[in-house]
Amino acid sequence: MNNIIIGKRASSNFFIKMETALDLDKGLYKLSQRFFGLTSGAWQALPKIDYILVFKTMYAKCESCSIEEFESDQGATYQLSLVHHKSRKIIVHETSILQEALNMAKKLQIKFQLPLRDAATNRRRPKWIK
Repeated sequence: MNNIIIGKRASSNFFIKMETALDLDKGLYKLSQRFFGLTSGAWQALPKIDYILVFKTMYAKCESCSIEEFESDQGATYQLSLVHHKSRKIIVHETSILQEALNMAKKLQIKFQLPLRDAATNRRRPKWIK
């Protein structure tokens, strides 16, 4: 039985749905896009992951959001990524709910037995979660 996690990624187009699938048993990932029922994307081997990262970001689609809204978590998006080769990232999931991102990150942390860096709760003082 495959242990597959599906994460959603932000899309700048209403008609395109973007996802990341992780096959934890086989060590594979797939970045896919769905457009009117058609799906693209191929499975690839996961690189050696250095750590798991959760951080807060704001996208261009929120151009009207102020920095105050971002700091108070309004208009912010939380991104869960697998970091490899020191700074390259595979974006696994994006959400506007911090706890959702942290819960998924903790599941991956247990599966991969890797450090988890929380740079979303307090972006000025990121912390490692054991």
